[in-house]
Amino acid sequence: MPCPIQLASKLSGLSQHVIRIWERRYSALSPSRTGTNRRMYCDEAVKRLKLLKILTENGHRIGGVARLGTDELEELVKRVQVIPADPTTAVPAEDLPTSDHLMQPEQFVEAAIAASKRYDCEGLRRVLLQARRELGQRGMLHQVICPLIIQVGSNWQQGVMRPSHEHIATAVIREMLLTPVPGCQTPAHAPELVVATPAGELHELGALIVAASARDMGWYVTYLGPNLPVEEIAACAIARHATAVALSVVYPENCPVIVAKLRRMRELLPPSMRFIVGGRASDGYRAALPDEAIQWVKCLHGLDEALSKNLR
Repeated sequence: MPCPIQLASKLSGLSQHVIRIWERRYSALSPSRTGTNRRMYCDEAVKRLKLLKILTENGHRIGGVARLGTDELEELVKRVQVIPADPTTAVPAEDLPTSDHLMQPEQFVEAAIAASKRYDCEGLRRVLLQARRELGQRGMLHQVICPLIIQVGSNWQQGVMRPSHEHIATAVIREMLLTPVPGCQTPAHAPELVVATPAGELHELGALIVAASARDMGWYVTYLGPNLPVEEIAACAIARHATAVALSVVYPENCPVIVAKLRRMRELLPPSMRFIVGGRASDGYRAALPDEAIQWVKCLHGLDEALSKNLR
């Protein structure tokens, strides 16, 4: 029996404004209308909303699944390892403002900062999961994770956040970036990217962003973590017959030791294996190594471009 949007919202677990936007923007469903123009949702429509909620909460972009048939949605859900909801750990209402539109990226960043200041790991995790659901994996990386990392670092340096707040945020972000999006599979015969930071480089989040972004673009990623000798990184890449190696360099800047390590890495890798270097400190090293066969990236958009070229 058809029901109004208030009941459809309650049955599906989706807010009314999300349901409306999924209808208008993505044509996810077409409810019938009463004589007074009220939306009415049949059992099939409510079922679709439930299936779409599961898929978007587990990494699928609404734009990619909204127009699939209900049978196709059910098949996708069967292949998803569902992330269970825990209503006891919901983010406080004041952190997630409601409106007639989906949240803006800066609102997600503000909510994440607030959760970090409360030492609320579960609340922060929920903010990031909601960002991924509404913005997709790439949108979350570009518009939420990167600005959040910058904001947390700035707040910590200015004394607005305690070191323990920064550690809470870093731990949850690291967990999100390390975990592949549920239900997303790497294509067969995908190119492989080995990701790490060289010995002495302890800042890991940049490398994790590279790994998560590459995975989302269809690469098979072997993540080695931070602070590893270039000889070990090269040995892994050669043994794995990787297409490319990506290193993140954040600190220190203009260090002759890092210059020598990057040059040594290029020497160790086969000429046909691409070598990508990015991170906050990469510009200085680019100036010191102008003649080396290295692809330099300054930002996440530059990384996307480099990965896209090397996919071909």
